[in-house]
Amino acid sequence: MQNILVCQTGGWVGDMVLLTPALRALKHAYPESNLSLLLRPLVTDLMETHPYVDTCIVDTKTGGRLKSLTGLIRRIRADAFDVAVVLHPTSFRNALIPFLAQVPIRVGTNISGRGGLLTTSIKDDTSVHEVHRYLRVLRLLDIEDVPDTLEFWHTDTDREAIWDRLHAAGISSTDRLVAINLGTTWRTKQWDTANFAKVIEHIMKRMPDIKVVLTGSPVERELTAGLPTSLPVINLVGKTSILELGALLERCEVCLTCDSGPMHIAAAVGTPTVALFGPTAPLRHKPFGIGHTVIEKSVECRPCYKRTCQREDAPHVCMTKIDTTEVVKALETKLD
Repeated sequence: MQNILVCQTGGWVGDMVLLTPALRALKHAYPESNLSLLLRPLVTDLMETHPYVDTCIVDTKTGGRLKSLTGLIRRIRADAFDVAVVLHPTSFRNALIPFLAQVPIRVGTNISGRGGLLTTSIKDDTSVHEVHRYLRVLRLLDIEDVPDTLEFWHTDTDREAIWDRLHAAGISSTDRLVAINLGTTWRTKQWDTANFAKVIEHIMKRMPDIKVVLTGSPVERELTAGLPTSLPVINLVGKTSILELGALLERCEVCLTCDSGPMHIAAAVGTPTVALFGPTAPLRHKPFGIGHTVIEKSVECRPCYKRTCQREDAPHVCMTKIDTTEVVKALETKLD
């Protein structure tokens, strides 16, 4: 099997981190293969440096869905793939493309009516973590009992860039750092910025040797406006690349975050997290590995997986019920 196509156009950084054990297993099973990944533009730059991906094929969906679909089909047919591994959990399009491109072997989960597009399929299982949800598909290729550990692919260059930035902010190599990731992709997964501010104040008051660094993407810079200007934090929101973020989180003792891509990056680099969960299920999406703490509240409507809260009586109640005292305690436990 010399030419492998993996289809996962989920489009989020966290998806790509959790996909890595499956990509590693494929590459180790077929070390001489060319492994191509069908993905969305948002994660292209990240995955072009991935250690187990040889080629990125970008599904831009520009020029209309039909035009982009036919273009991808021609490209994939010309590349003469031996097998397509459909790892997007639910996308019909991810199975349709290799079917129409006549890839001879097509494996994935039988969901969303796509079973007929696959040559071999298995029933989906949402009772396992997403890491294992991906790895289950590889059993169809007789790839089993493989390591499920995460990894991130930042380099020493990224570490040096972060060290320079921290040094410029007055941080020494012996200073203790806590990362606080303010944002997330869905409004329903967001914890109030005022709550983060209270946590920062408590931690700095009780543990004066701790220094707090804020992380986040450029679109999340506005969240820092909700923090008191008097808080002596190191604000790196929107000031690091994704790979530099891995190096930064690696340097921190703990990361406080909602369900987000940086949460999975922190887990991948071995940094313990305190993860706040609302509309999504920790069973499937919690930080993978040991040493992490998940804080969630029992609310009858969760997990709903809604990007817009449907509760008119108590909007975002699954997140608003998370108390700052509980979060501070979890952080202090990890920092003791």
